[in-house]
Amino acid sequence: MLTRKQRNWKLTALVFGLLPCVVGLGAVQALRWSDIVWLSTGGGFWPVVLAGVSIAVLIRLFFSDFDDRTSGTAAWLTLVATWFYVPAWAAAIQVPYAAAVISKGGNVHNVRETARYPGYRVWFLTDRPGTRIVHNVAGKVTAVSVDIEYSYADPYIATRQHGEDLSEALARGAGMVLNEEAQRTRESKIALFEDRTAQDRAIERICRATVGDGIGCPLKIKMSSQVEATAIGAVWSRYYSEKEAIAEKHLPTLVHLLTKSDSSIADTDGVFALLLELAETATPLSQVAQKPYFLSDDQFGELIRRIMRLPGCGDEAVAILSKVKRLSQAQRQELRAKAFGEASIAKIVAQAGPLRITDAEIAQLAPRMRVAFQDDPGVAVRSLEVFGDRLPEETQRDAVGRIVKAKASYALAALAHVNFSDDLRGELMKKVLADAGYEDFSVAGLTKESLQSTLIPTELKSLIAKAIRQSDTSKRWFEFALTSLPISAMTLEERQSLLTGLLFESPKAAVEFVSKNRAFLEPAEVNEVTRGYARTIETDFCLHLSHRNRNWRVDYFSEDQLQIFRECAERK
Repeated sequence: MLTRKQRNWKLTALVFGLLPCVVGLGAVQALRWSDIVWLSTGGGFWPVVLAGVSIAVLIRLFFSDFDDRTSGTAAWLTLVATWFYVPAWAAAIQVPYAAAVISKGGNVHNVRETARYPGYRVWFLTDRPGTRIVHNVAGKVTAVSVDIEYSYADPYIATRQHGEDLSEALARGAGMVLNEEAQRTRESKIALFEDRTAQDRAIERICRATVGDGIGCPLKIKMSSQVEATAIGAVWSRYYSEKEAIAEKHLPTLVHLLTKSDSSIADTDGVFALLLELAETATPLSQVAQKPYFLSDDQFGELIRRIMRLPGCGDEAVAILSKVKRLSQAQRQELRAKAFGEASIAKIVAQAGPLRITDAEIAQLAPRMRVAFQDDPGVAVRSLEVFGDRLPEETQRDAVGRIVKAKASYALAALAHVNFSDDLRGELMKKVLADAGYEDFSVAGLTKESLQSTLIPTELKSLIAKAIRQSDTSKRWFEFALTSLPISAMTLEERQSLLTGLLFESPKAAVEFVSKNRAFLEPAEVNEVTRGYARTIETDFCLHLSHRNRNWRVDYFSEDQLQIFRECAERK
């Protein structure tokens, strides 16, 4: 017959010993039977803590029962958690970061999706027969000095064997394909990393070499050449060597070799001869002619003759004339004739200084200028700026006539350069007054100072009158008149019109305006605006303003204004 004490011990052993063990171990086994893959980056902290707490619970039970159900329930749950968690961790296996775990049912679990960083250790807690671990399903391999970042698709991973390393097949396939690519021409090797179409073809070949032809490509691949492999002469260099440029007839490299002063050319004659053979336009020939570091006199002469024979290369002739000092007198004359006969007027005007164009040559260009002005009014403005009254009178009228048919911003720009004809200035100013909008002044970039230096007093007064009229209905014109036009050139009525607008805007803006421009306004009006502003502010601020001249060491307010602020500060 068991005593009551013996019965209590047996009940305690059952409840806190056998039952937690059965429940905990049963839960772990149920996870395995249900084919659940449990991956964790947790360390041994919680198993140790739970084991330690469980030992403390058992020691407590050895001496006496728990006093209440809450503490007893917590102790029981701790023991269950210990029997569940500790055995799972004791049987756990570590899985590499680049691996994938495939459950018996074929579900793929990438380890990298569980671990945030590659340095974390990942544990597989529910291993069971039939579960597979496939290695290196994503990562990076190197083949033929190319770094290949890759990742396999889950359906393909699900078909792999336990312990298989997928990087090995990729490394073999990539090595085979890239070795073939490395034997191709430099143009093909450059395209492998700069032409997306060529790279996609290479990736498709790598994929086929890795997984075979029976399925679609299960790989995502990104290729990048290693830095040391892109040095000049290296396997994946982006630049041709001299030998490769000659063998593959690569014109840009030939030009580069001949125009770079520190080039080391082994066969200058061969490079130059191939340049002449390949150049179908004047552009590469002109580039070499402008920097003829390695050319003999005979080669340089042949280059100039070749340029002269090509049609439609007047702009290149202008560039050579402007930059090359090596030209003979005969070469210079031939190039000038070609330039003035074929080059665009815009190019000639842009290089007018180095070309030192004579009046006779300007007259020769006049018929072509008329056509150029029609195509681009900016060329007309630039011609007036560069040549001014050296242009024939008819050409001056052509330029101004085209400008006044264009936007008013061109007329504003031309006014700065037409100081040799009152009639032409009158036409330009008429265009400005008739059509100029606020945007035209913004495009021309004219400041208050540049406007005063560009326009004569009568023109400036006309512009002021226009701006004041427009400011009655346009906020932007009002701001333009206020900030870009000189107050000193305005009439009293025009100044008062601006002041009225500011009074509607705010008393503060009005008092700032009259204070800055009090020399051009009636003192009584300045004082009246100041009094109106003083009524809108606190006495403390009035006191501050009454000391502004002294504190800032500027003559911002007049003495009458300061007195108004003093009286304001004394208000109760």
